[in-house]
Amino acid sequence: MIRRVLAPFATGLLFLAPVLVTIIILNWLSGYLIAALGPDTPLGGLLGQAGMFFTPSPLAAFWAGLGMAAVLVWVVGLAVQTRFRPQLEGGLDGLISRIPGLGALYRPLAQFVRMMGPSAGGEMSGMSVVSVSLGDHVEALALLTSPKLHDFGQGPRYLILIPTAPVPVGGGMLFVEASRVKPVPGMGVDDLAKLYVTMGTLTAGETGQ
Repeated sequence: MIRRVLAPFATGLLFLAPVLVTIIILNWLSGYLIAALGPDTPLGGLLGQAGMFFTPSPLAAFWAGLGMAAVLVWVVGLAVQTRFRPQLEGGLDGLISRIPGLGALYRPLAQFVRMMGPSAGGEMSGMSVVSVSLGDHVEALALLTSPKLHDFGQGPRYLILIPTAPVPVGGGMLFVEASRVKPVPGMGVDDLAKLYVTMGTLTAGETGQ
């Protein structure tokens, strides 16, 4: 039951990730201006205004607006899981790409995020999920970019990509000793993306559709 509820939410969040990352980047770029205008962020203000339809309390209104946003993301996730996904992606991309200044920022983010999603293709489809030992007691899930080994004079190394949570559009690319890299059977690129997006809420066994 929990998986049936959380899986559409994770799918919706992954679908909307390019929009969210675009907003986050713009918010960061305008950080000094926002700090001068007040402590509340524009997005938080919008959520609070939406919640005012249910309660006059500013704090309760913010949480009500946050709940409305979560429901919206969940509904979008259900829609994306249907055969209308291409039309939804095309409509969203077309709408945001026509906004001056946003298109150039949004398009590469959208392409990268969707390559990590269930419909991954191209170069991303050749990647595989691996476990990387970063020490005696620390391991991390990562993407093996290719089975090719690299040697810079200190032994064979794999090139891996460790995404960041909760929006796996960034991260670090590392050359790791081959003996420290192990495949993770049964986990695909889309499973790893959902795991990072939900910050571990969905386990490896729950991410499958």
